[in-house]
Amino acid sequence: MEKLLVGKSLEHQLDTVIKELAPKGNISYVVLQFDDEEEPTIIASKGEDTVHSSASLIKVLIMEYVFHLARTEQLDLNDTVPLSRTPRVEGGGALQELVAKHSFTYLELCRLMMVLSDNIATNLLITVLGMENINARAEQLGVDEIELNRMMMDFEALAEGRDNRMTAMALARLYKHIFECRDRDFYGREMWNILGRQQFRDILPFYWGEDVRFHHKTGSLDCVEHDGGILETFRGHFCFILLMSDIDNDRGKELGARVGRIMKEFVEEALP
Repeated sequence: MEKLLVGKSLEHQLDTVIKELAPKGNISYVVLQFDDEEEPTIIASKGEDTVHSSASLIKVLIMEYVFHLARTEQLDLNDTVPLSRTPRVEGGGALQELVAKHSFTYLELCRLMMVLSDNIATNLLITVLGMENINARAEQLGVDEIELNRMMMDFEALAEGRDNRMTAMALARLYKHIFECRDRDFYGREMWNILGRQQFRDILPFYWGEDVRFHHKTGSLDCVEHDGGILETFRGHFCFILLMSDIDNDRGKELGARVGRIMKEFVEEALP
């Protein structure tokens, strides 16, 4: 990918605030410009190939696989999955409040998984789709740095060293694929719209205002805060990815909000 020299100014701004707020943190970021059917242009990057625990960003891959199966007629989005197929877990989402007799369509599960970051919806999809099949889809897409190795809230697996992993650049490549599908058919439009309805806006878009559309997903674990997606602007589409590990969670949200403000101001005001 081509990297713009003008992005050095953005990298300096970002590295300065990272050094101020998270001098000991493991921070990766990448800012790219997306155009249809063209290779992305890198504007700024740091540690873009560093492997992080993915937290809930792994759900972007799961969503893409569901819609791939539906597009290729291997799955019907209106078919239902009973809530009883997976154990109840805590964390994000609404399904933990329901009794096990409910069933949900694949489309509903995807929406719950992405918009509300519902962990039970995610585990239901992993159960019925198969972890190995989801990882095979990552390889097919050329993003095999994204690995699904455990269910949501499986702390026993974490203790054994099995975690879901990704790099900032791999997530950017996955977003580029989804971006190029957004006007292709119903499945592409639905993925794009689901990303645009994300309800957690406390990291990158914190200072942007509620009217700014950001097609993204967040992720959080102990000492981990992530956010990444695609911003629509009058100057084009820009992909912002920020992965933060080994950082106090409150400090990570503060850093992420400041990074998001710097990124947005740069692509809208300083980019030639």
